Amino acid sequence: MSEGKSRSGRGPRAPRVAVLGGGVAGLSAALELAERGFAVTVYERRALGGKARSFPAPGSGLPGEHGFRFFPGFYKNLTDTMRRIPFPGNRNGTWDNLISATAYLGSRADGHPDTEISFLPSSALPPWAEFLTPDLATAAIAHASAELAHVPPDEALHGARKCVVYGTSCDERRLGQWDRVSWNDFLKADRMSPAFRRWFADGLVRNLAAMRSKDASTHSIGLIFEATVCSRFGRGNEPGGTLDRVLNGPTGEKLIDPWVDRLTGLGVEFEVGWTVESLHMDKGRIASALVRDTAGNRRSITADHFLSAMPVERFSALLSPQVLAADPQLAGCRRLRTEWMNGLMFYLKEEVPLTHGHVNYVDSPWAVTSISQAQFWQRPFADYHDHTVRDCLSTIISDWSAPGMFNKKAARECTPDEIAQETWAQIKAHVNSGGTTVLGDEMLHSWFLDPAITGPGTPAVANDTPLFVQSPGSWDDRPASRTGIGNLFLAGDWVRTNINVTTMEGANAAARQAVNALLDEDGSTADRCALGELHVPPEFAAHKEADRERYRKGLPHLLDPDGAPA
Repeated sequence: MSEGKSRSGRGPRAPRVAVLGGGVAGLSAALELAERGFAVTVYERRALGGKARSFPAPGSGLPGEHGFRFFPGFYKNLTDTMRRIPFPGNRNGTWDNLISATAYLGSRADGHPDTEISFLPSSALPPWAEFLTPDLATAAIAHASAELAHVPPDEALHGARKCVVYGTSCDERRLGQWDRVSWNDFLKADRMSPAFRRWFADGLVRNLAAMRSKDASTHSIGLIFEATVCSRFGRGNEPGGTLDRVLNGPTGEKLIDPWVDRLTGLGVEFEVGWTVESLHMDKGRIASALVRDTAGNRRSITADHFLSAMPVERFSALLSPQVLAADPQLAGCRRLRTEWMNGLMFYLKEEVPLTHGHVNYVDSPWAVTSISQAQFWQRPFADYHDHTVRDCLSTIISDWSAPGMFNKKAARECTPDEIAQETWAQIKAHVNSGGTTVLGDEMLHSWFLDPAITGPGTPAVANDTPLFVQSPGSWDDRPASRTGIGNLFLAGDWVRTNINVTTMEGANAAARQAVNALLDEDGSTADRCALGELHVPPEFAAHKEADRERYRKGLPHLLDPDGAPA
């Protein structure tokens, strides 16, 4: 590790930090630390960028990914980092590589009407000014649900009321009550129509997390829904932010590679292919970490501070009796859940922009979503191959347990060929309707499944990069960035943050929290990392204060049509 004058207030030797994990959380922490003069080494098991990276498809070099990336306007932490990562020709670094998506398509199968929503200012949806009271918010959500998603009017009103109940709930009720209730139970979705469930329940959840509404925390889904609605109407966005943004090229080219270059220039060192196997304690602190290097040799690494930016399932494996004795609260990490949410690339011989944004295949049992990438990319897609590939329909499969629409098998049970064939068939069943063929087999050049799915089609099938999900009650088990061990700090989208849902923004925010805690522990005089906050509608402040009093008394929310007790 490099040494030299430190801005950390610790003297001439820069304090050494071992960052365990090189995904978005690890790279975010490394940048904040390196800019403050710390000597940083990042240890990454597989590849820098983690689940956010892009990688070439074997045999073709075509860009692939774990799943498409998008950057809502309410992101403030990650996008601040992006502005500090130089990119040739860009005034605002990699942030200038973002481009707005202007539409959403909820595509339906079997001839059912699609749901199309424009994000343009000229959209027919009412202006945000009309959402400033609970009654008007309820009316607007109910009207949009009935008109856009064809939800029966009485059920649309019920769903709207429930959304407003969450929006006017105090923070104590959100964490103490709604976090412990599934989104499905909160909505009483089981007693509603399929149209209601597709729109308010699973249709919403599948776009936000790899979960079923029966397994999703109401607090997590409600919070991100509130942020999304505010963003749509221009509230809570960062300067220049719009509801839905994507990169104008592969994530590796447009974000991860420049990020690593910036860190290298700041003196950060990388050990890629090194796996952390255990943490060793001494006098209540982390004395060293045992790692296995690329040659398979075990090494002991030391540092002044250890910042774990590993996924929850890998960090949990490090919780030895000695570690838990030093911080028993970390045992909750083992109760946190993960699900599968992985990408499948369909490379097409022609450009097929299904919509200028994301598509949700509403009736897809595998919870398939997609985006047509060529329309957003700066570099012609043909440049990545032999000029026969013009587009990539980048898809994500979020339900790996439900029977397929055609082969009746769960994705977990299928071979790669079966996964690709079934997903392609499900997509065609949605977009080819009314006698019009939007996608034909002759358009398909090839496909590429996320290599994180190992042993597909065998009993040993596994997912090397599962996704943390916010199941009911999980907030209590999620740790803070500062642990009970003086020199151990946690970053990752599974750590408690104000955004709460599994996102790159959450990973970045947790990294900032971890660095601030490390600075405190180190006695540093360096500036603390700024932390962006989600927008809180001020018009609901009085309603939240009234609800706080009711919650303290054990009373239900005043507006809740179901009267769920606190």
